[in-house]
Amino acid sequence: MAGDVLLDARDGARAPTFSLPLAIVVAGAAARLAVAALVPITTDEAYYVDWSRHLALGYLDHPPAVAWLLAASLRLLGTSTLAARLPAILLQAGTTLLAADLARARGGERAAVAAALLLQAAPVFSLGATLITPDAPLAFGWTGTLWALDRAFRRDRRWFVIAGVFLGLAALSKLTAGLLGLAALAALVATEDGRRALASPWPWLGALVAVAIASPFLAWNASRGWPSIVFQAEHGLGGRGPSLARLAASIGAQAAYVSPLLLALAAAAGLTALRRGRDAAGAALAFSAMPVVAFFTVAAAFKPALPHWPAPGWLSASIILAIAGARLLRKAAAVGLACTVAVLAAIPLPVKPLDELKGWRAGAEAARAVAGDARLAAGHWMILGHLGWYDGRSPAYVGERASGPSFYDPHPLEAGSPLLVVTVDGLGPQREALEARMGPLAPAGEAVAREGGREIRRYRFWRWARLGTACRE
Repeated sequence: MAGDVLLDARDGARAPTFSLPLAIVVAGAAARLAVAALVPITTDEAYYVDWSRHLALGYLDHPPAVAWLLAASLRLLGTSTLAARLPAILLQAGTTLLAADLARARGGERAAVAAALLLQAAPVFSLGATLITPDAPLAFGWTGTLWALDRAFRRDRRWFVIAGVFLGLAALSKLTAGLLGLAALAALVATEDGRRALASPWPWLGALVAVAIASPFLAWNASRGWPSIVFQAEHGLGGRGPSLARLAASIGAQAAYVSPLLLALAAAAGLTALRRGRDAAGAALAFSAMPVVAFFTVAAAFKPALPHWPAPGWLSASIILAIAGARLLRKAAAVGLACTVAVLAAIPLPVKPLDELKGWRAGAEAARAVAGDARLAAGHWMILGHLGWYDGRSPAYVGERASGPSFYDPHPLEAGSPLLVVTVDGLGPQREALEARMGPLAPAGEAVAREGGREIRRYRFWRWARLGTACRE
């Protein structure tokens, strides 16, 4: 296997060559660096930046990995979108190399090239990996777990410990990692070689390592009554009843995120892998693919769900597709790349769905001009994140609904320091609801963000200076 990026132990001292998968990864990373520097910060990213100013072992919405990565990058490189997103771009490169090496081990060099291409083609992997979100370290840990499991069965049972390290890193990134743990366990129980492995200590030691790495987040949650578990259960699984419209919307959105042809081929490959007899490592791939996609797709029928939630399942399915090969694989990659380019081309356009990225700098600058030295405050997590990013300081959170700051900055009104509360029309609690919690708010003006004469967002400013008052959740 000339040109391996990651050398097999049997290759001895042979030096690695510049393989095609590595060239694809380098080209993809270069493109993402350019995008990262040019595209404004997104709402979720800005929210996670606020987390990074208050480092903790856990957060309400997710485990702490994304905040830790952001804190390291921003403190080393300064505050810029490129500095914020650099960890995600590096992790995506690592994810692709691991996926390519796994595909090579199971399907040869052509499979490695296909895996590298597919992870550059699908928008959810190519563009999604440009953004610094919990999905970036999750994808790295997810793929690394599957890669190490394959090596545990091909080479040495001690690779189960490395699988545990990767699984623990995934668990520090997003709760979705629990589904990967279940998939790995199911693969061990369902296959003959898996059951033989369970008779040895190595899978169990790997599991202990995973739990040990995830233990800071588990301890943080346990000491607070498991708020992250409750939040995500209500956020992703709560609902009144199934809806075919929501189900169809979820499938359609996933097709757009993965790209339609690639989604169809990956789904077919993933389902075929489930039906066929397989080894334990192949079973782990299969169980972490379409069952994960099905879990989140069915959940979307009960409550609106975001289309990137099933992405880890599509990651496994894409690796399976690369290994299996398909007659339309090149066309699928081409369609995926075309979708990615189309999304990039649309970003500068005055398109309403993209307004979420725009107008925040103007609002933050106007708020700071009115506030003077006072701390900015917001009643909605989206407003808080963007204000903090463009203002360079962490705003106070004064909303009623629990949010990340409810745990790392739980009582911002106790200090009695003056605040300038910023509200946005149509987003989050407005004056009446905020006054029910805070007391009187004095009007302090407003600002309008526009693009080409079109109003994007209207900000309203309110002064709060009620001294000596506590505000508890």
